[in-house]
Amino acid sequence: MKFDELRILTDENVSPKVVAFLRNSGIDVLDTKEQGWFGKKDDELLEIAYQDNRWMFTHDTDFGTLAIHEGKRYVGIILLRVRNMNSQNIITVCNQLLDHDIDLLQGALVVVEETRIRIRHKDED
Repeated sequence: MKFDELRILTDENVSPKVVAFLRNSGIDVLDTKEQGWFGKKDDELLEIAYQDNRWMFTHDTDFGTLAIHEGKRYVGIILLRVRNMNSQNIITVCNQLLDHDIDLLQGALVVVEETRIRIRHKDED
């Protein structure tokens, strides 16, 4: 599955400008803020994403811990690890995912940085 084919749940730490960019790129986005889910626990959001067959899209490393180390159910996680959190920089970094021909398998943890994309699958330790 390619990035633009994913269904995503954006964490509350994702800028509305980034949400708009994702939607304008053809991605099905459910936004935590728009749903009024402020302060909802990370494991609850991960379960909501799982139940709705969505990838979690976040800046929060706790989702990786919940999924990989605590064994919580998840479809996939996209973790943005960038130094410059300006929304335009995040959009530029997201373009890496749109521009690269990578297959994102269910159960992947995708770490997106300014200079590289790392993919870890559920069965990797």
